[in-house]
Amino acid sequence: MDFELSFGDIFILFFLTLGPLKAILPFARATRGTEPAFQRTVAWRAVAIATVIVLTVGLLGPLVLTRWHVLPPAISITGSIILFSQALRIIMQTPAGMRGSGEPLAIPAIVTAPGIAAIAVIIVLNRHDIAHVTIDVALLLGVMALNLLTLRNTETILKHGLAGILPMVGWVLAVLQASLAVQIVIHALRVLEVLH
Repeated sequence: MDFELSFGDIFILFFLTLGPLKAILPFARATRGTEPAFQRTVAWRAVAIATVIVLTVGLLGPLVLTRWHVLPPAISITGSIILFSQALRIIMQTPAGMRGSGEPLAIPAIVTAPGIAAIAVIIVLNRHDIAHVTIDVALLLGVMALNLLTLRNTETILKHGLAGILPMVGWVLAVLQASLAVQIVIHALRVLEVLH
């Protein structure tokens, strides 16, 4: 029984779990009052580190999981639990009360556990031919480019009043992420023939 996400679905999942929505406010707080050159350096460094991490996970993850004899349904269920958990944590907060925290590091501001889970789920749910892997890598790089663009323009974005809107957008998208996580679990249970 096949369950394959479209490339648009994959991009949205990567955007939700690895994209700039959660990084912009911590980055702004950590670089407030610093010189633009320093802000650019921090943005480049964080995105470069995040890019190396996500590409390593995306390209080497299948090899490790195969060597450990981890079956695709196990990865799907594990990834979905992580995605659902993060989404539920966001959903249970009120949008006005959401606050970013921490330093604008590659981990955890850009690369998150749900982001790694999303990569793992994409690895097992989609075909593994060179064309699909290339597009998946391009989508990851696209999200990392969005991170860099966003972090480099944080002050401009926040000056236009988006600081209050970003958490609400993240909250709405978390509801959708939770639904996708449940759907992936349902698919895994069907593959395991627990559900028909």
